[in-house]
Amino acid sequence: MSSDLNGTKRLATAASAPGYADAAPEEHPGIAQARAAAAAGPGAPAEPEPPAPAEPDPEPPAPAEPDPEPPAPADPLAALDKVVQRNPLNREIHFKTLAFCCTRRLLPEVEDFIAACPEFASAEQSPYFLLQFLLKGHGIDSFEVDADGQVVTAAQKEGLSEDEIDDLVAQTAYETNAVGRQYIELKSPQNRLLELLGLTPEYYDTYIEVLGFLTEKRSLASVDSMLRGRQVLMANRDPDDRPVQPSVFIDKLERAGGIFWEKGWQTTPAGRELLQVLEERRG
Repeated sequence: MSSDLNGTKRLATAASAPGYADAAPEEHPGIAQARAAAAAGPGAPAEPEPPAPAEPDPEPPAPAEPDPEPPAPADPLAALDKVVQRNPLNREIHFKTLAFCCTRRLLPEVEDFIAACPEFASAEQSPYFLLQFLLKGHGIDSFEVDADGQVVTAAQKEGLSEDEIDDLVAQTAYETNAVGRQYIELKSPQNRLLELLGLTPEYYDTYIEVLGFLTEKRSLASVDSMLRGRQVLMANRDPDDRPVQPSVFIDKLERAGGIFWEKGWQTTPAGRELLQVLEERRG
């Protein structure tokens, strides 16, 4: 009994000693929070939950790889010829544009030139898209140029922002490349006309006559009336065959660059030049 009393006495003495309360064990944070909420009474706002750590920003998507340049065709001349010949309505425009761009031209110049071609009245695309056909056909090259008309190189654009590049590049220029130059030399109207005249010698005089007839603007009906019933329309044909239609001469000469349509058929400068050469030879 005395030991119990002595123990109780020691506990009481310790409790009354300075600093005892400060030495009480700490409560678990959750218990302390619950105790505070109970003391505040019902309706008191709950302590806000600590904010969850922010999710890291997702990695930005990798920039798309630029489309690879189409490989150069195995036969560049054949590929360009396919583009030029694809649409008869655009054929002479393409050829004239190749010749015009043998000197480097700015885009507005080329568009104005194409729009001024007589053949453009029958074209089905805008001047810009007609030009792009030649670019994709590897007959013309394009260049970014500055305000002074000087070519802007990749090295000049390196490290610049998009806005700075826009300020540097003023316009796009176009120039016929080596393939295009070779093509217009091979397929010039003069060469095409001479080739046509040599293909069918029996029609030689008739082609020349039609070229001369169309030095004044004429209708197809007037050409048909001039040639209808002539023996030449049965050349190399069986008696039971139908004669060649006069419109065939129109079509062949137009394909060769000898005549063109502008509210009537008429001879091109190349056709007139051929007539002049032949006249000089006769003289």
